[in-house]
Amino acid sequence: MKKIRIGIVIIFAAFIAFISGGSLIAKDREFSPNENRYLAEPPELSVDNLLSGKFQEDLETYLNDQICGRDSWITIKTGIQKACRDTDIGGAYVGKDGYDFEKITPEDVDEKLIDRNVKAVQEYFESAASITGEEHLSFLLVPSSGLILEDKLPKNARLFDQKTYMDQIEASLTGCRVVDVRKELSAHKDDEIYYRTDHHWTSEGAYLAYEKWCESTGNEYTPLEDLQENIVTNQFRGSLYSKILDADSAYDSIRIYGKPGGKPFGSEDLRVAINGKKTMDSCYDEEKLKEKDKYKYFFGDNYGEVQIVSGKAPEETGNILVIKDSFANTFVPFLTQNYHKIYMIDLRFYSGDMKEYLKENQITDVLVLYNITNFISDRNIYKLTGGI
Repeated sequence: MKKIRIGIVIIFAAFIAFISGGSLIAKDREFSPNENRYLAEPPELSVDNLLSGKFQEDLETYLNDQICGRDSWITIKTGIQKACRDTDIGGAYVGKDGYDFEKITPEDVDEKLIDRNVKAVQEYFESAASITGEEHLSFLLVPSSGLILEDKLPKNARLFDQKTYMDQIEASLTGCRVVDVRKELSAHKDDEIYYRTDHHWTSEGAYLAYEKWCESTGNEYTPLEDLQENIVTNQFRGSLYSKILDADSAYDSIRIYGKPGGKPFGSEDLRVAINGKKTMDSCYDEEKLKEKDKYKYFFGDNYGEVQIVSGKAPEETGNILVIKDSFANTFVPFLTQNYHKIYMIDLRFYSGDMKEYLKENQITDVLVLYNITNFISDRNIYKLTGGI
């Protein structure tokens, strides 16, 4: 028995030595494609950092990030947790039918920030109304999958009350068209309207919302059932997979739509300028399908400013400004059928005068489109009015 114990200790010590040695020898990684984030760099050694404890904290983070075979260890850890029927893994929930969900709890909600964001949107709309008219202002709040696909959540999942906050926010906004898409999405909850391994909605989900928005604003559209579906990849594992790193996770398909016999919306007769520099002839970046984060296929990424000129829609259709988060990236390609010029502004990366922007670009319509989770947590929406 004593020899067995000594053997176990020797094996364990050799294992630790092997992992430690491998971590020391291996070159530090800057970025983890699986986790879709930058990894910690070696901490700065200084008297102040030592006395404050920052060096010790940063060192622990650095060692955790740079441990040899990190991704494999996380995958093994996830497998063990699933075997123990743990559904709360890596800051996300493992749900039914292969669906994973963002874990946003009631404690994550900042009531003051929500009030500030609603006030900023309301003030911006009041200012914009003098240029466009109230009937040309619209607000679309996208529910997260945890609300629409509630029946696929794991038992005892704790999420913030999306329904209550969406009701409050939508009721607070006046002088604009508030487009509530929950009913339309819920009616199609058994379809693939959200990705299984990513927090975004799919192009199908976005098109259902687009139909509702068109009905509210008086724009024409072709019903989804009359469109042609194009699968651009069936090898997508998204942001939630990056949190969980589950070896058994499903692969999602990315689909885009167009009229039968024609090119997909957002890929015909376009000029797309990103931040006033890079130009594309489509809303889609084929090169991103070779990368881990294939959601970047839509426009290549998120940028401060994207300008789209559509030769498909005549000039008299006007110019729309879309103030957005990443959920709009799958929605905007459909607008190329309705507007000659589309301007996308992501306030996380843009700091220009938003009131002057309306005049400078002869904006005729404004759409504010955010996912509810992003809207209640975004600290940049104040830029709409320039306030703090």
